[in-house]
Amino acid sequence: MVRIGIVLLSLWVGWLSWTAVVSAGSRVDTGSVTLVNPGHEPRSVGKEREKSATQELTAELFQGAIHRYLEQAWSQKVKTITVAVLDPAEPIAVPSGIIEFQVLPTGSDDGLGRRVFPVSVTVGGKAWKTIQVLADVSAMIEAIVPTRLLKTEELIDGADLKSTRIRIHQWNHPFMTDRDEVVGKSAARPLPPDTPLRSTFVKLPLIVKKGDRVLIEARRGGLSIQTYGITKASGQVGQTIMVANLDSGRELRAKVVAPSLVQVDF
Repeated sequence: MVRIGIVLLSLWVGWLSWTAVVSAGSRVDTGSVTLVNPGHEPRSVGKEREKSATQELTAELFQGAIHRYLEQAWSQKVKTITVAVLDPAEPIAVPSGIIEFQVLPTGSDDGLGRRVFPVSVTVGGKAWKTIQVLADVSAMIEAIVPTRLLKTEELIDGADLKSTRIRIHQWNHPFMTDRDEVVGKSAARPLPPDTPLRSTFVKLPLIVKKGDRVLIEARRGGLSIQTYGITKASGQVGQTIMVANLDSGRELRAKVVAPSLVQVDF
């Protein structure tokens, strides 16, 4: 009987130990629920829901919006535009939805350097906020420059020119970017090589020069009278200069119309 009692006591103690182990192994943390799919990393349901409900506006997104805005405004004047966003430097959380940007015009839209751009943000088709974005803006153009020293009054040929990229400080710059506007003109002053050309640096070439022998023509209706004279000054097409009639010696005011040809009124 004693032996049977000992065996029953041992079985009862073992049953209590097994129950304690099972109870401890069934305890879970209900603070966060983690789902595991075969072949995928564990993910937190709470964190996933929070992530899908928000998104971020970064400096890169603002930079792209401002760059597109300036390209549309300055495409005819500049070659390259660079935008560096300074503020906001940290991402901005926004609700989920399709994000649209609109850069609002300001009173200083022609300025380069450090500027503030009001950027209207729309999320999911609804206006959200207007962010004041601080950015540095710089621009480059392809300027026309001489390839060699051009002397005053020297006629400019296409071989005398090339394009070079330069940084500008205002979008409405004074530099010439169209080669066709320079070829055929003459230098208004000595122009060293690689000097970015401005419109004031070139002019229409002199068609006649002082001391040239020219044909003086007077027209009225179908009547035309011609004689020869000597120019008293140099001139471009359309300019009025003094010429001396070779027959009479009389000086006349004449308009330059072509090489070796001037016209007078009578």
